[in-house]
Amino acid sequence: VMLLALHPLSTAKAGVVERNIFLTEMLSLSEKPGYYLLVKMEEKKILLMARGVVIREWVVDDCRITGDPLPIKPIVLKKKSINLDDMRIHINGADEVINNNADADDDASRDSGDKKTGKNKSGVTEKAKKYEFLAMEIDDMPTDFELYLDGGITVKVISGSKCPGILYSFKKYAYYPILALWASLNKRSFTKIDLFFMDRTEAQSLFWAFTDGKECIILPSSSENRDDFQF
Repeated sequence: VMLLALHPLSTAKAGVVERNIFLTEMLSLSEKPGYYLLVKMEEKKILLMARGVVIREWVVDDCRITGDPLPIKPIVLKKKSINLDDMRIHINGADEVINNNADADDDASRDSGDKKTGKNKSGVTEKAKKYEFLAMEIDDMPTDFELYLDGGITVKVISGSKCPGILYSFKKYAYYPILALWASLNKRSFTKIDLFFMDRTEAQSLFWAFTDGKECIILPSSSENRDDFQF
């Protein structure tokens, strides 16, 4: 009887501890100059925040988590499966202008040791820029990608599908457990989070906003007393 009576008290105490940790970490992030993200698995929402204010909100159509439990603390994005720099288109237009100069001007420029500038026939100095970048917009972002966070956490974003299919069921109940077992044998943590978006634009904007080095807090759906994590 004493154990049954103490069990609710211990559960309530655990909720208070988790709430204090959550509020402390959120306060720490809000004091930093940059923005951060809060992923609420139970509500299927992702919040982009700065100074404690919600700037943007994503609604996830479905989300699944497999593997080790997540700590309630800021997690840093290490890298993405697709590098943004590799997606840029380089234009070598400035070099073409310089190459149209007279050969004598090029020789004079090289003899003078000035490798950064060149002069055309009118005597106007031009800067020898190597590359220019085309501006990239949200429509240029990928719709399916992976985010690699600290602690062996991988977030896979899948767009154009509201519910996982048969192939995903095979991954969740066969492939992911094998990866989790292999990580356990190598004394590494393994957590896989899958986010499904029907709207591809939502996935693209999330890729745009979630840059390398940004911090996020992930609240798993298995956490008890969800009201404790409201702010």
